[in-house]
Amino acid sequence: MDEEIEFKFAQTESPLMKRNLSWVDLILILGGIVGVYILLAYGTFRIMALWPHERALMYLNAFITQLSFGLLIYMLKKFRHWEWTDFGWQTVSLKEILSRVLGLYAITWAINITYALVLYKYGLTPPSTDVYTKLLGQATWYTLILNLLLAGVLAPLVEETLFRGIIFGSLQAYFGKWTAAVISAAIFSGLHLQAYGFFPRFILGIALVYLYDKYKSLYPSIALHALNNIVATLIAASLSR
Repeated sequence: MDEEIEFKFAQTESPLMKRNLSWVDLILILGGIVGVYILLAYGTFRIMALWPHERALMYLNAFITQLSFGLLIYMLKKFRHWEWTDFGWQTVSLKEILSRVLGLYAITWAINITYALVLYKYGLTPPSTDVYTKLLGQATWYTLILNLLLAGVLAPLVEETLFRGIIFGSLQAYFGKWTAAVISAAIFSGLHLQAYGFFPRFILGIALVYLYDKYKSLYPSIALHALNNIVATLIAASLSR
């Protein structure tokens, strides 16, 4: 009898079910993300009082943030016994995704430009105290390398695994695809703590969810995320010279 029950359980368990976190797990993950931001912000301000090298501390904060998110992912993998495929690391053909990634990139940038022009028309510009303005502005060759590594490599790999593979993948089981897409995109954009860029980053989040859901793989969303960040970094570097 016990063997029969175990056999039926094994039949019903699937990779999709394993990706669906319980509400408790989801709250713990989101709490961990918020906790990382709060602790690092507090630590950065404390250190700044003793070592007032603001830009260096911003880079340190940004890299430790991504590494902390990576630790959250690893802990989930270890304690829930997931495989990397459970996060969405499924192989997909580059030829199959290339045109759609480029098409969505063009659409998101058209929306970004329109949004920026509308804000500029009403006299709204990014504040000079904005973290992203400070990191991307006044670029030198070594800060450009750091920006490309941070924005073009680490952020797409870590954030896509976290926000699309874990958060969206789990929310979808409770709310359905599009409600989960809106919620996860809002969380993704809101946690960047930049009011000026909330809307364009939200649109990017929707596009990233679409790619992840369509191909059931993180590779297309990572490609779009990386392309968006790399181009933005290079444009900011060229404008700061």
